[in-house]
Amino acid sequence: GGTDRALQHFPEHFLKGIALSVWQNSSDTSSNWTEFAQRKNYFGQGAYKDAFLKANDFWTEYENDIKLMKDLGATSFRFSFEWARFAPEGPGSVDPSAVAKFHQILDCCEANGLEPCATLFHFTLPQWFEALGGFAVEENLPLFVDYCTLVFQHYGHRIRLWATMNEPTCFAFVGYICGIWAPGKFLRLTEAGTVLCNLLKAHCAVYRALKKLPGGSGACIGLVHQHIMFEPRDNWWHIRAMCKWMTFWFGTNVVLDFFKTGTFTWASPFSSLAKTLHVDDGIKAGELVVDWWGVNYYSRPVVHWNFAMGASSANERVTDTNFRLHPQGLYDSIKDASALGVPIYITETGLADAKDQHREHFIRSHYSMLLKAIHDGFDVRGVFFWTLMDNIEWHEGFRVKFGLYRWDPEYAAHHAGSNGRPPHGLELRKGALALKEVHTTWPDDLQSIRSYAAAHHHQDSNAAAAKCGNTPGVKQQLSLTAVAVVGGSDG
Repeated sequence: GGTDRALQHFPEHFLKGIALSVWQNSSDTSSNWTEFAQRKNYFGQGAYKDAFLKANDFWTEYENDIKLMKDLGATSFRFSFEWARFAPEGPGSVDPSAVAKFHQILDCCEANGLEPCATLFHFTLPQWFEALGGFAVEENLPLFVDYCTLVFQHYGHRIRLWATMNEPTCFAFVGYICGIWAPGKFLRLTEAGTVLCNLLKAHCAVYRALKKLPGGSGACIGLVHQHIMFEPRDNWWHIRAMCKWMTFWFGTNVVLDFFKTGTFTWASPFSSLAKTLHVDDGIKAGELVVDWWGVNYYSRPVVHWNFAMGASSANERVTDTNFRLHPQGLYDSIKDASALGVPIYITETGLADAKDQHREHFIRSHYSMLLKAIHDGFDVRGVFFWTLMDNIEWHEGFRVKFGLYRWDPEYAAHHAGSNGRPPHGLELRKGALALKEVHTTWPDDLQSIRSYAAAHHHQDSNAAAAKCGNTPGVKQQLSLTAVAVVGGSDG
């Protein structure tokens, strides 16, 4: 079974990219997340209601924004197609203006020499699909396959790297257990398992459908997965238990095991439910249903006795979302993903850092860890930093700042028609210059990056430590509900 790997047309280059989701940077009028934000009164930020309607407006500013990526030395751009923009009215409807706009975005990528990497589902769905029960209802999956088929028919000849979905585990956990993402369901432990299982079935169905289309055999179709583990700071039994379940439900291993074995296992501490599904239309023995693997890595969060997240030691740096900076976790995630035997892309890594205290250190330490992984023989073919500019960070709204560029909803609120963009342009955070340095000094082709990694991986990590010093971490508190939510599943 499986696909003939020789047919796939992978990019020849090591990709140095920047990633974003179109909804977070443009909003829309008819998705589940737009409805959810309204229902939640814009997450306590109603003063920025207008900004929630279009965010920083990538939808109209895309030419400027793609140029900003090129100026930072990027050679690739990861973005999301938006189902609610293609089919706002219901199944079978297609908005030709959305079809045209995404072609224009791809034209702009080509003009700026950026290899596109497209995600078909990045947390947002048409509200009409949500009203039908969304991914909780298995009978809805053909509607998703139809949407993906439609998009591939329009753009398949223009894009080599496709991801069916972004972080299915986060969609299920934060939307159905924490309840602070759309659709806002709380402690639906069994339903979360059903949703995740259906998402994995949907991935398999889309993979097979696209491979059968003209141009499909050459397309490189992957899945983007959040690799996250929670660790107890101390040996308290309640924190050990919580970290165990959080790690299980966030599904790093649940999903990897599914792709390795074709078996989906789900469990809950509150019932005897242990769902082991040999998914009928899942993976047959020896069948390959993923051409590449996307690793999203932000941290390996540490949980304290009082359910707060923070540093594991006094001198460890901590981001605005209470994630410790832990570059070793990136290496470990790559190692875990390598068990699948397919090329790996780091599809997101980044940090929330409004004051720009840790961005340079984060970039130097994590990218040097990536060189170590390449040197050690792992087949990593590119990395995408999250993200270009501040945007709607899901349930955090505008409170959390992942951007290389500073974008301020306050400015947008006081300057109608500006899209929050001052006449002199957006301000680049100083820490972002470390990323530009990586983009401009790392080689482009896959053979050269391996030689470069052999020569530089030790040197880069030592330089990172020396350049940035060892600043004490910030001890910060976080409630249990929010511990459950990875701020950086941002992406």
